[in-house]
Amino acid sequence: MGRTTARSHFALPEQRSGGSLMFYSAEGSDPTARRILRTFPAFQILLQPIVDLETETVYAYEALCRGMHGESYSDLIADFEPWQIPSFDKLAMAKSLKLASTMRLEQRGAKVAINLGPLMELRNKDACYVVRLAKHYGLRPDAVMLELSEGVRMDGIELARIVDLHRKAGIIIAIDDFGAGYAGLNVLARCAPDVVKIDRELIKGIESNRAKKTIVEAFSKVCRKLRVKLIAEGVETVEEYLTLRGFGIRFMQGFLFAHPMACELPQVRFPKAEPKYFSRITRDEREWFRNALRQ
Repeated sequence: MGRTTARSHFALPEQRSGGSLMFYSAEGSDPTARRILRTFPAFQILLQPIVDLETETVYAYEALCRGMHGESYSDLIADFEPWQIPSFDKLAMAKSLKLASTMRLEQRGAKVAINLGPLMELRNKDACYVVRLAKHYGLRPDAVMLELSEGVRMDGIELARIVDLHRKAGIIIAIDDFGAGYAGLNVLARCAPDVVKIDRELIKGIESNRAKKTIVEAFSKVCRKLRVKLIAEGVETVEEYLTLRGFGIRFMQGFLFAHPMACELPQVRFPKAEPKYFSRITRDEREWFRNALRQ
């Protein structure tokens, strides 16, 4: 594969024709399954919180697939053949759901958010597969949020069908990286997903960019009218936070609140209080706010 890989000891879930789940172990008797698992690099799942700032709770934890030395998902699959990627994505999904169960996220009132790879199929069998896999780990379907990148080309009618299919199965569908792809507002016109995540590039430096302010503020109003949860991802500075809160955005994710962690839940930094008026934030208030987040 062009890099040193470690043998995976995690089970690869597959679906029987009868609907039940079976798990191929790397030590199992199926030579094809053993060969597939051996080609995968070792990886881990990190959890990063998506916070609800009005209730000061964690709405969901995003499960991030990373290499053992911090490699990104893109780096991990860089040398894969196309046919290998869906199997790896299902393995990562199983590992994410197992971690969500181990960390008792559902009992904490939080969902687990899982990114879908670009080649992950979302036909009926996969909606059923996700539901069965969630139940295998003791999770209700509505405790699972699947994030579908808006950057992946997909027919609007097909996307609407996918959202409706998973909604009927009880699974939450989120459109990730909104504003970075091809569909744009057509996504909301054809189907109203449960959740939309604004792309980091629209958030970065928003406090000093008039165009970004105008776009994000208008979009937040659209989502409220459509009753779509809007999440601002990649929030890293106090200035970005204050600008977004000024637009009424209550769900956020980013290093300002917590860094992703493996094996344990990150400690979330919530502000002790918020300035009453967001339109006039003084330098002293910003400094006070930074101190509040550090506490």
